[in-house]
Amino acid sequence: MSERQRKGLQVTPAPAFGPVVSAPPILKASDHTLEYVCGNCGIALLHAEAGQVYNLQIQCMKCGTYNRTET
Repeated sequence: MSERQRKGLQVTPAPAFGPVVSAPPILKASDHTLEYVCGNCGIALLHAEAGQVYNLQIQCMKCGTYNRTET
């Protein structure tokens, strides 16, 4: 099995409104995917196909940084 490719998420300010999910544990949208990591500390937050998850805000439970998936 090959190693999963990693992609850094975009760091964003804390949102004024809207839903935010927290990770880890790692959020999983699909298998055999990219590993999206916190743009600040590099911990894995999400497994998803490229372009599969849009405008999702994830707060990293390790460092507290807010991250956003592709828009």
